[in-house]
Amino acid sequence: MGDDIEWIATRRGAIWLRHYIDDFVAVGQKGTAMAVFKETCQQLGMPLDENKEEGPSEVLTFLGMEIDTAKVEVRLPQEKLAEMRALLKRWRGMKKSCRRRDLESVVGSLNHACKAVRPGRAFKRRLQDLMTTVERDGQRVRLNVEARADIESWHQYGLRWNGTSLMTAVVTDEEPQEEMFSDASGNWGCGATWKGRWFQQWSALPGTSEWSIMPKELLPIVVAAVVWGRQLKGLTIKARCDNMSVVAAIQSGACKEKWSMHLMRSLTFIEARVLVTVRAEHISGSENVIADALSRDGLYRARSFMQVAEEEPVAMPTELLGMLTTPSQSWSEQEWRRLSNLSSTSL
Repeated sequence: MGDDIEWIATRRGAIWLRHYIDDFVAVGQKGTAMAVFKETCQQLGMPLDENKEEGPSEVLTFLGMEIDTAKVEVRLPQEKLAEMRALLKRWRGMKKSCRRRDLESVVGSLNHACKAVRPGRAFKRRLQDLMTTVERDGQRVRLNVEARADIESWHQYGLRWNGTSLMTAVVTDEEPQEEMFSDASGNWGCGATWKGRWFQQWSALPGTSEWSIMPKELLPIVVAAVVWGRQLKGLTIKARCDNMSVVAAIQSGACKEKWSMHLMRSLTFIEARVLVTVRAEHISGSENVIADALSRDGLYRARSFMQVAEEEPVAMPTELLGMLTTPSQSWSEQEWRRLSNLSSTSL
């Protein structure tokens, strides 16, 4: 019946209507959406509990989330934020192992929080994977270095992102943004360019022999966020990439591929430290000529397409490349904090 009410009311004038079992939320012009919803329920013989009615208002709490139509975002209410902070504080001090049911409980809490903390998705997949290592709820699970690093990242940075825009998939013209182009070749070349600045890396890196093309395409975007991030503080970087899988991963904040997920966590950490936002947009390979040339050691060809180009490339720190190819790092380590404070002028 809930699906029927949602379908009918939406087509009768309620601009946006959703339900979970017998809880409904309607969004539309003041008074209109609720009037259409009530009329539809009355005609279908569905009784309503007026004591549970809330609104109309620009801010409503629905299923544990605040929906703000003025800011067009969903966020955790303050009491939920306090609960999450207390939970993460307890888990930071957790011993070397825990019961599977306790881990499942914290993962469930993080899953719920990710509806309002979009970048948090990057730091919960390894906790989910850890649950699958045992079968029974009472069994002990060892909290490895990766799990502790992700809990630490949630504690330090995750809840700062409370408030997910309902339009995060769209990079609007009104957003202050900078456009950056990147590419990688199958034989392990990669490069990126932004406003005449550029870098390239064409020698093989230790530990990358098993990498597919997806992490290779993602690597220059992460490096660019480090070397140019401080100059773009407070802005949105529109990363133009010709790999659809990379674009989808950046837009959703997660993916299934192991090494790409590691780079997504690194990118999310850099965004938090540098205060920059990275969005992705697909570009065809035939249009991505400058980055394509850089990724194939074709500097002369790349320069022929650049209107303005700096003489020397931005240095890609060896230390950074090493850390990006090591998946078991801790985000609380001083090396990561120092590295994220670097800018292209200091490299």
